[in-house]
This record gives sequence, C-alpha cells and structure tokens, in this order.
Amino acid sequence: MTAISFEGQARAMPTTLTAEQQRDVIEKVFHEGLDLGDLSAADRYLTADFRNHGSHDDSMRGPEAFKHTIRIQQSAFSDIRYEILDFISMGDRAAIRWVMHGKHTGPFIGVPPTGLHVQHQAIIWFRFEGDRIAERWGIVDNFTLERFLKSGGKPTGPLTPAGAGAGKPGA
Repeated sequence: MTAISFEGQARAMPTTLTAEQQRDVIEKVFHEGLDLGDLSAADRYLTADFRNHGSHDDSMRGPEAFKHTIRIQQSAFSDIRYEILDFISMGDRAAIRWVMHGKHTGPFIGVPPTGLHVQHQAIIWFRFEGDRIAERWGIVDNFTLERFLKSGGKPTGPLTPAGAGAGKPGA
C-alpha cells in the first residue's frame, strides 16, 4: 500500500482551526464558490499563494486558481450542488469525499452540453495555514463523468456513476 506523505513541505503558519472549523471553511468554499458561483469566496477562504494541485491548470496560484475552477464549473453545469459525503482532519490537513449534482448545460472536458443530470465525484485533500486553505490536491473522477456524458446517459458498464439511469436529457 502506498502512503501519502506531506513531509518536507514548507509550512508558513500552522492552522489554529479545529476539525469542525476546517469543515466549516471547506463547506463555505464549496457552497459559496462552486454552488453559487461567488468568485469572492476564493478571496475570503484561500491564502494569497494558494496552490490548486491536480486541477484544470496547476500553473495558476492564489485565489485566481480557484476562481478559474468556479468559472469552469459554472459555465458547464447549472443547478450545481456539492455534497460532502465524508470528512477527516489531521492537524493542518483535511480531506473530503464529495459528489457534485448538476445539469450538464455547457461544454465540459471536451463534451458539448447534453442536458443530462450528473453526479460527479472526487476525493480532495486540503492544507490549512491559519484560518485559510493554502493547498488543495484533487483526485477527480472525470473519466467516469466523460463516459457517462458521451454515452448519452446510458449505463456504460461497471464504471457508470450511481443513479446514471435517472440522468435523462431535459429532466
């Protein structure tokens, strides 16, 4: 089994947040930023040198990196709702498993709008500095989502997202 190690990374300021406070910050970032499309959420909850590893563009830094993600999600999906399924915290690190519910109404990962209702899933790790998120590492299941969208919402085998049969265009 492979272990994830965060050792050897510079730490400017450890977090003083409890696990509950970390979850609250993460929920606010997701709800205000991704669900509602409020770009200013990135300024409120992320450090000035925020790093968004494993995202659409790893070269971007600071709140602008997350604003880029918000713009992409908002242009590709309507009726977005992120649901945090699991949460764990270890000192200045926290991890979540989420599912995004939405309607595919704009181009995403090269797929034109389908009108399908989707469930998009990921596991994300965060590192906090003080009361803000300083880094994000994502394992996002774009492969299953792409297969679902390209199939027109038809079951495509064992990698089809749960509830895929309910994703009918225009529903």
